[in-house]
Amino acid sequence: MQSIRGMFRSALLVFGVAATVANPAQTRRASATNAPPPRSSGSARVSVRNSDGEAAHPGIEPELRQLVAEVLGVDPAELAPEASLTDDLAADSLDLVELAVVLESTLDISLSARRMDEVRNYRDLVEVVVTSARGRRTRELVLTPGLDVRSRLVPPGASQATLDRAEALTVYAIETIHDDALRAGPGTHLEVTLPLEAAAADVVGVRDRLARLDRHGIAVSVRRDLPAPPEIPLPGTPPAAGDAST
Repeated sequence: MQSIRGMFRSALLVFGVAATVANPAQTRRASATNAPPPRSSGSARVSVRNSDGEAAHPGIEPELRQLVAEVLGVDPAELAPEASLTDDLAADSLDLVELAVVLESTLDISLSARRMDEVRNYRDLVEVVVTSARGRRTRELVLTPGLDVRSRLVPPGASQATLDRAEALTVYAIETIHDDALRAGPGTHLEVTLPLEAAAADVVGVRDRLARLDRHGIAVSVRRDLPAPPEIPLPGTPPAAGDAST
């Protein structure tokens, strides 16, 4: 199914409209208040929460919130789960097309026109984006089965890790490591170690998946474990049993 981005670009070619346009939502808000468009606060004070009251999708939601706030010219705090994109945030059809293009480009996902037609509020948008992102990552990240991965999170200025664990190397494990690093915040150093027998494609795939953390001020290193150095007998060490010459 054709993506929103493809439809938008096709429309631009047909009508000869320049791709760089003023943000309609920000312009309307600025005109209504005679003030500059709201600026992002830089932090998400309101989170989309699930039925248990826990923050849902902690990995992608903060970045999504920031993008939506910038495109629609609203404060991130206005993005409550039930906030209607059209009624509460004053977004028209052009705003929603622009929003879809920005999300597709920035988050490297594909949003079909059918799925976007189903979006009514901010919670709907989060679900659509998360579903698309998970589907893409599952398709692209293919890992060698039967391996383990070790991850360490070192806070800024610290020499010891606050989180050090080993688990099976799966797509879900990499997603969890990614989300843990996001929660740790800027300045954190994430160290990911794959076993020596991991393929080069495993290292590249994991490194690519975690590369976006750099945008959040998180340093990432992904490597294979080093082989154990060979044992070199010290001078005067008696030979092991069975090695004595006759």
